[in-house]
Amino acid sequence: MTMVTSPRLKLALIGLGRLGTLRARILAFQQPRIELVAVCDTKPGAKKWAATNLPSNVRFFADPEDCMRNSGAEAVLISTATATHAALICMALDLDLHVMCEKPISIDIVTTAEVVNKAASKPHLKFLLPFSRRYDESHREAKLLVDNGSLGQIHAVETTCYDKQDDSGFWVTFSPQSGGIFVDAGIHIFLTATSSQIDIGRYFLDVASNLPSPRKQVNRVVAMGQQAVYPDLAKHGDCDAAWGLVEFSNGKILNVHVARTLTNGFESTTRLFGTKGHSIVNGNSAANRVEVRDAWGVRTATTPDAFTLYDRTFVSDIAEFAAAVLDGMPLSCLPQDAYEAGKIACALQHSVRVGLPVYFDDEGLPVLETGQVNGHR
Repeated sequence: MTMVTSPRLKLALIGLGRLGTLRARILAFQQPRIELVAVCDTKPGAKKWAATNLPSNVRFFADPEDCMRNSGAEAVLISTATATHAALICMALDLDLHVMCEKPISIDIVTTAEVVNKAASKPHLKFLLPFSRRYDESHREAKLLVDNGSLGQIHAVETTCYDKQDDSGFWVTFSPQSGGIFVDAGIHIFLTATSSQIDIGRYFLDVASNLPSPRKQVNRVVAMGQQAVYPDLAKHGDCDAAWGLVEFSNGKILNVHVARTLTNGFESTTRLFGTKGHSIVNGNSAANRVEVRDAWGVRTATTPDAFTLYDRTFVSDIAEFAAAVLDGMPLSCLPQDAYEAGKIACALQHSVRVGLPVYFDDEGLPVLETGQVNGHR
């Protein structure tokens, strides 16, 4: 009897930081349809980590281009610092490699558009920027309620993402390269939380329907913020708590709240408002179903971070990427989704810095005017 072996995708991982090491273990031990052929990182100690934690047949490279050219990979997963994403994506596409990259593409919309256009020029290659909430089982269950009409017409969405305070000062030192709380916390979850929030709002609100102008999905955004815990963020035009309102061109509303001020752990909630009912996803931040009842009262442990809350999404998105390359299956996130979320995140960040609403033109681009804040331009 002849055994039929399922094809496997030869993949190289670029970046072995906090998320990269998590991805490496998943690729090596939890993805039967992927063969992790190589990992790459430039920082000291990365080679030793790979040798200790990964199978011996996984090659280590210290240079991304060398890894892409000479590892035998058919695809790459980029898990490096945000500022390097665009260049690495373009390098991989030019080398005819399929690309999966952590969010965001870039902290500016011009570069994001250039990368999206390059990916579109190579339709034979798969390109995935996974927004974590689209791969979360609870959010997918809520989407079924939206699609089958159980909640009626969804007219508004509220999303929150609250990170724990960091006494090391990371939020301040990271701010200059992050693009600001709406670009960073708005696009990653921890690594990019706001764009994921923005994207899930677009996902539930059907923002591409009933548009007066086909390219203009957003009418205007307005944002405000505080330096409640980290006053030094002000010198970077950044904040540790921010609120943003997005008015889509079809009249639907998205309310985004991001913060780095929690003391108990990590919280992330999505609320859908429908004409027949509403739904709350992750309304309870408890890490488990255990209660402690003692002299201090009744309490539960809080989910410590986004990696714990969304742990299964880091398995599901890789599996989908492999199926897309090997079987031609569709992707849950398209490059245009990343571009649209990125435009909104940049507009919200601009609004919080200048203290004015940001309107979008008929081409769907934010008009980033210089405002007057406290009497100064």
